[in-house]
Amino acid sequence: MKITTTSKVVAAVVGFSMALTAFAAVGATAASAQTSSMSLTQLVNLFIQLGIISPDKAQAALAAVNSAAPAVSFTKDLTVGSSGAEVTALQNAIGVSPATGYFGSITKAAVIAYQTAHGVPGTGYVGPLTRAALNQSSSMTSSTSSTSTSSSTTSTASTATTPAVNTGVEGILTVNSAPVSNSTLYVGQSGDPVLAFTAQAKLSPISIQRVQLDLGNTTTIYTKVFKTMYLLDPNGNVLAQADLNSNTVVKSGSDYLLTFSGFNYNLPKDAQQTFTVTGDLYSAIDSDQQTARTITLATNGVRGVDGAGIDQYGPASDLTQSVTISASLVDSAQLLLSTDAANFLPADVVAASGSNDNQYDKLPLLAFDVRAQKDTVEITDLTATINGTGVATATAAYLYDGSTLLGSASVNANTGVASFTNINYWVPQDTTKVLTLKADIRSAGSSVSTFKAVVAASGPSAQNSQGSTVNPSGSATGNTFNVRSVGPVFTLNSASISKSATASQNNYSTSTADATFNLTIQAVGGDIYFGQQAASSTFGFGIYENGVKTTITDASSTAWSVPSNGAVTTGLTNAAFKISQNNSVTMPIDFIFEGRTSGGSLVPTASYAVGLESVNWSTTDGGASNTSNFMSGQTAWRTSAVSLP
Repeated sequence: MKITTTSKVVAAVVGFSMALTAFAAVGATAASAQTSSMSLTQLVNLFIQLGIISPDKAQAALAAVNSAAPAVSFTKDLTVGSSGAEVTALQNAIGVSPATGYFGSITKAAVIAYQTAHGVPGTGYVGPLTRAALNQSSSMTSSTSSTSTSSSTTSTASTATTPAVNTGVEGILTVNSAPVSNSTLYVGQSGDPVLAFTAQAKLSPISIQRVQLDLGNTTTIYTKVFKTMYLLDPNGNVLAQADLNSNTVVKSGSDYLLTFSGFNYNLPKDAQQTFTVTGDLYSAIDSDQQTARTITLATNGVRGVDGAGIDQYGPASDLTQSVTISASLVDSAQLLLSTDAANFLPADVVAASGSNDNQYDKLPLLAFDVRAQKDTVEITDLTATINGTGVATATAAYLYDGSTLLGSASVNANTGVASFTNINYWVPQDTTKVLTLKADIRSAGSSVSTFKAVVAASGPSAQNSQGSTVNPSGSATGNTFNVRSVGPVFTLNSASISKSATASQNNYSTSTADATFNLTIQAVGGDIYFGQQAASSTFGFGIYENGVKTTITDASSTAWSVPSNGAVTTGLTNAAFKISQNNSVTMPIDFIFEGRTSGGSLVPTASYAVGLESVNWSTTDGGASNTSNFMSGQTAWRTSAVSLP
């Protein structure tokens, strides 16, 4: 008689049933303790080893068990955003077609219908109760077999929400505060961090399953400030989210609590990871609600289950984070003013153009920065002040962005104010623009006049991208420019310093510093005379000790020679040389000082630099002396530094 496959399976099942009966007779309690964590196949193998199932029935019993086992057993909590093979199996089981493997709104609706039909609360979340119903359903055998061999597409977030493996070891959960990136939140923004904490699992892995926040003692924080909050895992994936309302925020005592639950995050043993709570703010928040708010991770607000199945809690005390609610970025727009780092250096200027040889067109006075923050800002108008002394006057002013003229304005003769209107200049958000202010100078004389430009905080009139007024802050101030109708124009070509070993002088000095300045001088507006005083008085120098100007008593000397090209020496009574109008000379000037003298004023461990501080000159041979000292204290007119013994 031929035995069919069906007969074999039946025989195996009968044999297996008999084995179970025999096993029960031996003592179900002891077996249960041994096999609580075994699969059905492992249990059959154990019965074979114990002789409960005879060898001739063993293979049939194993075949029956294997053919009856479902290809997929639901082991993970599944919710909106989950993906992978188990989601595909779930969709096949509850009739979602096509089975995409992604848990979306359609799958959620089908889950709710399945839960309702099987006496499970209709939450749309596949947790332990729903998994039990799915795993026990006989209809799952065929629907899951088609997905058993497909490759897993489980996302990072799904892997992260796998419950911790039951190791039987009790663990410890430690929770501490972590910083957030920004403590100011703006109306209408979303996903802003409001609180962060680190959780560490000790002795055992821990499945984080709940986080509870204390939102304070007033409902306005969720009725007028925050509309949604999210709990993010260390990779930025959303573990849980809640629309804040009276159903999700529960009053306990005088405070309002928000609980994130319905997730499992496996925190490995000895791992420490950071979780973040973020929030979406309402698009309109009353000004009286734009204030500081405190979000609290309540004591024992984090609950996790360790490897022994025991609940563990943290933190040991409240963790708080204060956040300030501010007007929207647009409403918080700022315009910052400052002097540009590359502002024009002070200088002697000769106004020797025009019909009267006393004019200078578009003298650069100020380079300043305008920076827009939190929104794009438009400068509609701008007022600048040009402060002047002496006989010369500033008659017109010009505002530039690079080489582009933004506007021009007359300068008030009494106040020095220049008002640029309708310039309509846009500064993009978080961008700095450099603007330049220039002026026409008229009526310069032989005596010096000075000019300095200032743009105060009240200078620009500005508005944000929605047309609301922006109040600028900061200011920009230019350097002082000396203006004459006749005088020298100086150009420093180079400045260097070297240390030289010299013979000991009175057993004090063992070295000297030799500073050399290569200077070009042009005579503008008339002839210029030099060297009418002692040679050492024509050029003035300053010594800088560790960058600070100092007065020293050590011996020093100045040396320079009359230039061989461009200088006139004949017919002079008092001057050493003359530079004729529109001519120029280039000459080296040396300044030498000893490393140490009887005064002992130099510090052996210090470094020293030399600056060209002033030049004396005259417009006539033997006439009154004029001094150009605009370069005093300017690093651009200084040598590098050397150390002297």
